[in-house]
Amino acid sequence: MSNKDSTLWILIALLVAVVLLFSGGGMMGFGMGFGFIIMVLFWGAIVWLVISVINAGTKKPEETPESALTILKKRYAKGEISREQYLEIEKELTG
Repeated sequence: MSNKDSTLWILIALLVAVVLLFSGGGMMGFGMGFGFIIMVLFWGAIVWLVISVINAGTKKPEETPESALTILKKRYAKGEISREQYLEIEKELTG
């Protein structure tokens, strides 16, 4: 289960608990319960936002794999292969 899914289920559980807690008090209980639900949802959204920002900032960017031509060019630039080898491999890769 992802972090977003677990956060959503926690918020739903809190909402259900609050509704059950304040459902027996008549009109006054409903009014106070509704305000409390809004407050819980507001702070839950704030907590979710903070967690999302922290998670987004700590993720490492995914490295894109280098293409074969890029690796070939680097090897040639480092002197690991000769010009003839470079041209031969390049011809195989592109043709």
